[in-house]
Amino acid sequence: MFYRGDWDALNACGHWRFPPIPIGGPGVALVICALLTLNASEPATVRAEDYLVIAESADTPGLELPSIAATLASFDDVSDALQDERRRVATLESRLEQLEKKSLENLLPLPAPVPGEKPALKSKDVKPDQPYEVGSDLGLKPKWAHSFQAESEHKDFKVKIGGRSQVDAVAFSQTSGPSKSPQTGGLDPQLADTVNMRRGRIRIEGRMYEVYDWACEYDFVNQINVNNETYPTERDSGPLTAVTDLWMQMRELPILGTVRIGNQKDPYGFEHLTSSRWLNFMERSYSQDAFEGPFNNGFFPGIQIMNNAYDGRVAWQVGEFKNTANPFAFSNASGGSQTVGRFVVLPVYEDEGRKLLHLGISARTMGLRNTYTSFDPVTGIPTSPQIPAVRFRSRGDLRNGPPGPLNSIYADSGLLQGTWQNMVGLEFVGNNGPWSFQSEYFGSWLYNGVTTGKGGKGTTGQQPPAGTKVGTVFYQGGYAEVLYFLTGESRSYSLIESRFDRPIPRNNFYVVRSGGKNGRPVVSEGAWQVGARYNYLCLSDGQVNGGVLNGVTLGVNWLLNPNARLYFNYDITNRQFVNNDNSNGSGWISGFGTRLAFDF
Repeated sequence: MFYRGDWDALNACGHWRFPPIPIGGPGVALVICALLTLNASEPATVRAEDYLVIAESADTPGLELPSIAATLASFDDVSDALQDERRRVATLESRLEQLEKKSLENLLPLPAPVPGEKPALKSKDVKPDQPYEVGSDLGLKPKWAHSFQAESEHKDFKVKIGGRSQVDAVAFSQTSGPSKSPQTGGLDPQLADTVNMRRGRIRIEGRMYEVYDWACEYDFVNQINVNNETYPTERDSGPLTAVTDLWMQMRELPILGTVRIGNQKDPYGFEHLTSSRWLNFMERSYSQDAFEGPFNNGFFPGIQIMNNAYDGRVAWQVGEFKNTANPFAFSNASGGSQTVGRFVVLPVYEDEGRKLLHLGISARTMGLRNTYTSFDPVTGIPTSPQIPAVRFRSRGDLRNGPPGPLNSIYADSGLLQGTWQNMVGLEFVGNNGPWSFQSEYFGSWLYNGVTTGKGGKGTTGQQPPAGTKVGTVFYQGGYAEVLYFLTGESRSYSLIESRFDRPIPRNNFYVVRSGGKNGRPVVSEGAWQVGARYNYLCLSDGQVNGGVLNGVTLGVNWLLNPNARLYFNYDITNRQFVNNDNSNGSGWISGFGTRLAFDF
């Protein structure tokens, strides 16, 4: 029901009395007519009340709302206000019509569509979550992300240019056994205190058309004997550029995942797949030299398939590779095909890898590469037929020369002929905040082994006479290491590659003066990490005595920033080696080394 003001008061003043009129329909019209009559007959005495009272029935309390009419003195004012409002609306409608007309006049016509052609959506015309044509935006925007990079808006094109540099300084001491001549069981070649470039690489990698990746990396610090790739000596060595990563891959393939073709690391071993840019110690374990990447820096030409499930917590890799004996991805001999596979599971993965447990198994089954056993000393031309053979050897935990023939060999089986080789690797890795643990075990079986009497200077004394059948030769090795970040960092982990990745310091190292030239020095410490490793290798089995190594390495790593670090390593190794002619080269070898490493 609708009531205007206090009708009892109006009635008492002698004005008309109106009964309640329902809202809606003819009731509203009657109210309006009555109001107009009031305005015409007594304009001076009728006044709008301050409130309108709205109620459905007498039993319902009224809802009072402010009356707009209370601001107007008379119904003439109401009429004038309505007229002003009509004129304002008419003016606005006229202006809107003019603007629409002007906009249509300036609108360019759309080009006529070409029959059968689908218009391309440019990257700049769509939002990031909308589809667009891959390759339609070729503009690259540069940035720094631990190296120089340039990428397109939707990241379907990307180029990264960088490299790494590592310079070492090492000093050694040894007991009488290792210091003997190689012919009487000593190290071959002898140890020497050195300063040398360990690695010097330039790398270019990138992405194109969203699903194609590629990498080209070249190492300028290598030495090799141009006459004899299997038993290098210093005579014909020289600095030669070698290839490391040189591959292209295609991602997002159904079932397969990623297929990579070219020179690459085969998926055998955890530390083998971990980049040398963020190794825990200056050198990998003995097993890297003996089993994972002998003579070729750990890179093989071949094809590899990689895939994962459950957001990378289960991963597998399998590939077919050529077993090469040099760092140039080159082989001109038949044989040496190897099939390699790796399976990884992460039963624990929390806080983006700050807490994880990594379990892995890898295996190789391979034919032996065909190799020559003798060369002309002047021309370097082979003077013997090729035979399927393999050589197991390992250098120390500290290197006394650049990659190549100048490094002392601690254990060496010599060249062994055989028919087939199987290898297995087990991985057990953990991460818990600043703590990390890493260990691996490797085993190798060489079937139908036969001695050749070939190898280093002391090899003929550690093998039975050439042609002796030694059956299945089993060699093994492994390591275990524990590390701790004193400054609280945690090692990062790559779910794509199933290995540790670049560690990031909380604070970069710097020393600056606060407040000008004579200000107080302000120091930021960078990241500090300490670690210890036990290392083991056995190249002695049956009649073939290649030696047994037990080593302990203590290390301190100072991460200046994400791209630069200093290593400080103290290593002590016990070498057990006795030639078959009873020449004893056993003893202790200790050394201290430091490395400045940076990548860009």
